[in-house]
Amino acid sequence: MDPKAPTGGAPPPGAGDTNRPAGTRARLFDYIFLLRPMILIPVWTFFLLGAHHGATAAGIDVGASRLLAGLFSFTALLGAIYIMNQIADRAADLAGNKLFLLSKGIVSARAAWIEAAALVAVSFCAALLFLPLVFSGILAASLALGAAYSFEPVRLKRRRVLDVLANAVGNGVLNTLAGWIAAGAPLAGWPSLAPYPLAVASVHLATTLADMEADSKMGFRTSGAALGISRGLFVSTALMGGAVVAAYLAGNTPALAASVLSLPFFLIPVRSVTSPARNGDALIPAKAATLIFSVAAGYLFPLYIPFLAAVILLTRLYYARRFGMSYPSLRG
Repeated sequence: MDPKAPTGGAPPPGAGDTNRPAGTRARLFDYIFLLRPMILIPVWTFFLLGAHHGATAAGIDVGASRLLAGLFSFTALLGAIYIMNQIADRAADLAGNKLFLLSKGIVSARAAWIEAAALVAVSFCAALLFLPLVFSGILAASLALGAAYSFEPVRLKRRRVLDVLANAVGNGVLNTLAGWIAAGAPLAGWPSLAPYPLAVASVHLATTLADMEADSKMGFRTSGAALGISRGLFVSTALMGGAVVAAYLAGNTPALAASVLSLPFFLIPVRSVTSPARNGDALIPAKAATLIFSVAAGYLFPLYIPFLAAVILLTRLYYARRFGMSYPSLRG
């Protein structure tokens, strides 16, 4: 599961003075934002969409307490996975001047490992106490996939096709199934979730295009680096088109609306040969699609919208005061 997709990931290189760590000691909020709340947004979004479809298929109401327990457990696990990815990527992030909490030593690798281990333990404890055993199985599969994505000798992140597939499975399948189970629904009727892996694959491929120059320098043969910006944008657009078709065939109205509304944003960066697309343009559809699918989840779970607004506001305040940066932003 890609810690860089689908919200556009890292703060933009060059924003603020990132050549000098902001303080010699880590602060409490550094450990909170090491979990990267902005890229937890798609985790929450697809989890809630999965919960909605599970409850609909089973003809039940979503139980708030179990849903929140599942969301807490899955958030803790994905936060741990994102921390582990940053540990593995310290050299690449330092070269790209991004995600500098770990790469520039503001938070030590040892402290990050301790935080990640604690989050994994908390995640499984919450699952075992409050959720069906199959939910813990989904957690275990997600953890294994996250480790395989980040670490050698597998390191799916640097392998074309497999990097996109890993994210499609992680955020598009395991994530939505976790929400499905947390809603209290049996695993029946889950093919309605078919559009989500395609949508996630589309967005992830777009983010690899934005990062392809830095990835190529580090020897990562990602899908973005292999395809190049123009072909990659066309494939990314086709994948979102596939999500539209899958949503229609599955009768998945929220996914159909979100994917149809997202598709035009993937067409924006696809320019003519005389006006070639730029790497940074790939983040426009990625961020737009994330926003649109999140609004779809917010329509189904209205309290999700103010929660997201609070997360974005607090993230902007943190990066502005801690590093003098404007993040998150629409571009870059």
